[in-house]
Amino acid sequence: MSSKRTGDIWDISSSSVRSFFGLVACVVLFLWPGQMAADQSANTHAPGLLPETITIASEPDYPPYCLVDENGNAAGFSVELFQAAAAAVGLKVTIKIGIWNKIKHDLAEGKIDALPLVGRTPEREEMFDFTMPYLTLHGAVFVREGTTGIQTLEDLQDKEIVVMKGDNAEEFVRRENVSSRISTTATFEQAFAALAVGKYDAVITQRVMGIKLLEDMGIDSVRPLDLQLPEFRQDFCFAVQEGNAQLLARLNEGLSIVMANDTYRDIRQKWFGPQLQEKIGFKDILRIAIYILIPLVIVLIVLLQREVKRRTKSLNTEIAERNKAYQALQLSEETYRNIFQNAQVGLFRTRISDGKILESNDQLARMFGFQSREGVIREFKTTGNYVDPGTREKMLHEMNTKGFVQNFEARFYRQDRSVFWASYSAQIFPEQGWIEGVVEDISERKRAEEELRQLKEQLEDQVARRTSELNEKVDKLNKSQQAMLYMVEDLNQMTADLRSERRKLELSNQELEAFTYSVSHDLRAPLRAIDGYSQFLSEDYGKWLDEEGKRFISTIRQNVARMDQLISDLLNLSRVSRTSMHPGWVNMDEIAQSVYHETANEEEKKTFKVYIDKLPPITCDARLIKQVWQNLIGNALKYSAKSETKKIEISAQEGDRDVVYCIQDYGAGFDDRYVHKLFGVFQRLHKDDEFEGTGVGLATVQRIIHRHGGQVWAQGKVNAGAMFFFSLPRQMGECQ
Repeated sequence: MSSKRTGDIWDISSSSVRSFFGLVACVVLFLWPGQMAADQSANTHAPGLLPETITIASEPDYPPYCLVDENGNAAGFSVELFQAAAAAVGLKVTIKIGIWNKIKHDLAEGKIDALPLVGRTPEREEMFDFTMPYLTLHGAVFVREGTTGIQTLEDLQDKEIVVMKGDNAEEFVRRENVSSRISTTATFEQAFAALAVGKYDAVITQRVMGIKLLEDMGIDSVRPLDLQLPEFRQDFCFAVQEGNAQLLARLNEGLSIVMANDTYRDIRQKWFGPQLQEKIGFKDILRIAIYILIPLVIVLIVLLQREVKRRTKSLNTEIAERNKAYQALQLSEETYRNIFQNAQVGLFRTRISDGKILESNDQLARMFGFQSREGVIREFKTTGNYVDPGTREKMLHEMNTKGFVQNFEARFYRQDRSVFWASYSAQIFPEQGWIEGVVEDISERKRAEEELRQLKEQLEDQVARRTSELNEKVDKLNKSQQAMLYMVEDLNQMTADLRSERRKLELSNQELEAFTYSVSHDLRAPLRAIDGYSQFLSEDYGKWLDEEGKRFISTIRQNVARMDQLISDLLNLSRVSRTSMHPGWVNMDEIAQSVYHETANEEEKKTFKVYIDKLPPITCDARLIKQVWQNLIGNALKYSAKSETKKIEISAQEGDRDVVYCIQDYGAGFDDRYVHKLFGVFQRLHKDDEFEGTGVGLATVQRIIHRHGGQVWAQGKVNAGAMFFFSLPRQMGECQ
């Protein structure tokens, strides 16, 4: 068997393994419909069929496995592989994006159906069900350039380590007690950014993801150590909610298909580029056997037995189906035979009477040093020659007492008398006169356990030393905590003071608005009297007045009219601040078009060129926003009246959170140094004899936009036109 490996990524892609997955896919496709029918007939409360579309979630920052592309869509090796596996079995997929700690809980609570990238750990096996693994990742320790104090795993004990909250890295460092100073962040981006500026000593995460993330962030001051973390080598799978057997089976089926038809290879080539070929190590063969072949053998045997029973029962009432059931049984038996012979664990059948091997696969022969399974059958006489004598009697006693033995660990001997550790499981079938069993080489695991035992002894000594140090730090922490409590009390008092001042300011604003409204109303009465009496004076006594007197009366009436307009604008400004808002879905195209036709006179409609782009609709108060357009379009017409270029352009630009609308004219413009005065009450940048106005219109515009939660600003140059912008949020908050 051949494999491809880059860094710490393993994928199985040789022709023989692809053929195996193709065979598994065929068997699953054959057994699945019948098994579903049997399950539904046996249990009237069985769940319904899977929905046509399932929902999954992906992390935004776990490259190159899960990430967000430039269009804001989920992407990455694991996301694309999940989509391919789902498509292979007719499932459609919708994808949400969220941080790992959130989407992990969403899956456990059933808010989503699956996750594409989950490391299989003991902690998570209590929460989720996993498909067969599709890649294996190695962990690494990342430090800043120039760090010299970390050479072994023990050196991390007094170092401050940071990991992503809820990630398998956090589970690893806490499970293995790597350090007593463990901190967490919401994402690994935050962890690496903090490490780069010296906040922590090290980051622990998957090697390839960490290197890729550092490249994307442009951080070159952080590097991975050549430090092995044997307990942090993990298989990654698709995960479903615990108990969702239907979806788990479909995903296993889809994963088998894409691995068999080269789709897996193409996706891996896309995300990781050309790979170097090398042979799979013996340890990896064992892992494949443990996590893929043995579970598949067991599943297929169970499915086969249930299928045979179901078809045997149907023969009593459906004789016409006998030939079809017989052919299906032959196919299933042939499939089982192929899996038995090609399994990567030792499988055997021995005769009870004399222990002679009746049947064996090639893996058992290789395990005991024989050239072929025929050699095992011919030369393997009794287990007494191949099992450690000190444990053989105990193994036989347990089998004779229970009728089976499971995961019995012992030292075995090869044909050349070299020793290896193996796990032995077998069951007696007295009616058939034979014993069937499985032998799994666990030498690597035993060596790892011995290393772990030695490490544990070392850690116990370190824990005793660190406990003493921690007690001292706890005393210091208690003193710091008391100081912190005093600080919190001061902050609470400051917060109360700020709230009181804010309330005073709100009352002052309300009184000011009420005063403005009252004064504006009270001023109108004397103005009307002045205007009325001036008109009577002109009409009744005009013949006795000379031209200078008539001019005086005309000037009085003009100023009265201007004062009345100013009062109207102040009333409108006050009304804008006090009136309640009624937001709704507003067509900005229609409002801009209607306001222009209402504001422009016939002469302006003939001489001005007005361009209104497609304006996105938005949620706002239509009545107030219409006042905004009336002021801005009216100003554009007024300040362009004396310009040679009579053109107005209205456009919009959509953002993620808001929409920015713009109106541009080519008129008198303004001095950009005084742009801060534009939106103040009575602030004008042009003389009255140049352009009429009260200086209240733009203040009203600003008040309306601020009540909507938006912003308003302007750009301009003298005699070169002006551009006025205002933004409105896509989702309005509480109205102000």
